[in-house]
Amino acid sequence: MFSYEQVKTLNDLEVTIYNFVVSHPEETVGMTIRELAKELHVSSTTILRFCAKVGCNGFSEFKFQLKAGIRESKYPELTNDFSVIENFFEKVKTGSINKEIQTAAAMIVKKEKVFFVGLGTSGTLGKYGARYLSNLGKNAMYMDDPFYPTDNGKYDDTIIVALSVSGEQRFLHRQIDGFKKGQATIISITNTKQCTLAEISDFNLAYYMPMKVLQGGYNVTSQIPVIYILETLAHEVHRMQS
Repeated sequence: MFSYEQVKTLNDLEVTIYNFVVSHPEETVGMTIRELAKELHVSSTTILRFCAKVGCNGFSEFKFQLKAGIRESKYPELTNDFSVIENFFEKVKTGSINKEIQTAAAMIVKKEKVFFVGLGTSGTLGKYGARYLSNLGKNAMYMDDPFYPTDNGKYDDTIIVALSVSGEQRFLHRQIDGFKKGQATIISITNTKQCTLAEISDFNLAYYMPMKVLQGGYNVTSQIPVIYILETLAHEVHRMQS
């Protein structure tokens, strides 16, 4: 029920509401506006402003729309909505993401070692990104153990590419903290810039896709933009090294 344009307009506090709602939709439906405000440590006014930005006239209408969205997610249609993908690539044509990718590529070229990290689907994409970059001449590795100790190393010649949709996985944060202590440079790829991982990174690439979480907490937010970012990033690194 959230479009790219809507998510893009949210400020930090509103993104906090957004992340809670998509992760706990049924719990949100059962809350009053005061209960939600208390849970998230925000004001009722902030929640009403969030509701307005996602196209609802008040919290009651927002909960009605959210409840309808929950019913749809329980019985998802086997159809593909290409409009959100088309919208992303329209933004690529007119936006600044390609310039940001070039900046990230220049940072990677300067470092000797490249490690990709991530959990779940983001971890799988991290493995793909490491292989793709290696195929184009810049050796990269993928770290697939979220409990691998990182706080005793020296990483001043290393750049970390961390992938996460929400940017809020505490195990990933723990790894990143260790890398930062060892002077690693951190590039993150997340759905929005308003998340913890983006904030603790040296540079962030955000793609702003509508968040989709099915019953049971399964995140099916499209990762096609991440593939585009990873491949374009590798191409830029290859071009800069040639």
